[in-house]
Amino acid sequence: MTNGMRMPGVPEAQQDPVLKRYPLRRHRIPVGAEQLSIVIPDDRAWLRQGSWAADVLRGKEPPYWCRIWPAAVSIARHLNRVHATVGPEVLDGLRVLDLGCGVGVPGIQAAALGAQLCSADFESDAVRFATWNAKAQPGCAYPPTTQQVDWSQEVVEGTFDLVLLSDVTYHENHHAPIRRQLKQVLAPDGCILHADPERELSTQFLTDLDADYARLAWYRRTAFFEHDTRVRLTLLAQTTEHLDRWRQRLAVPDDLPEYPPPPHVAAQ
Repeated sequence: MTNGMRMPGVPEAQQDPVLKRYPLRRHRIPVGAEQLSIVIPDDRAWLRQGSWAADVLRGKEPPYWCRIWPAAVSIARHLNRVHATVGPEVLDGLRVLDLGCGVGVPGIQAAALGAQLCSADFESDAVRFATWNAKAQPGCAYPPTTQQVDWSQEVVEGTFDLVLLSDVTYHENHHAPIRRQLKQVLAPDGCILHADPERELSTQFLTDLDADYARLAWYRRTAFFEHDTRVRLTLLAQTTEHLDRWRQRLAVPDDLPEYPPPPHVAAQ
């Protein structure tokens, strides 16, 4: 995160053989008192000149990965609050998987706060952007790793203390593959941090996990750039005892609203 020092930007990113294939932009995203500085594809220019439209017509998913979404920023800001309020030891050395990372904002934040990050996505270029940006953060104490994974056929290798799911359950076709990933990669005493803008299909995904995980949710207003969105953050663990421990460890608010909250409850 920026703290007055110069962070690597577009000129440095253009030296990377993968990143330089894209028109690039540098964004500074406020997280607490500091900013997360990342380089991502300039999606406005790339969408105009790229071949994505023909791919979509052939059935490929639109290139959602190249954008920054409110759920990702909400997780990043929550991790920063944990670091600021509980202490740096909470994330130092923690094994974190950013599953379906896209450009990787949550994982980049975790790496900047000392976590051992693995970024995984179906799109190989997405994990390249996520890893390049994580390495560029001054607090990145552990070399971040990546895995390019076809969720429908493969499973991420490794075991993780914290799995980040940032708005990746928006399509029902994703649900079964993600559940399979979680069964494989989550440490027995680990937890999942899921974020979404209260999508109906994401609610279905979370409800389907009730047989195997304890959960709790809270809500945050997340504003950045042109976005101003209420995001639902959900913490899940395999037992109630583990959930209680992670609730304390990750500084989940004590004054949680009813789940789901009444429509008139304002985001905090």
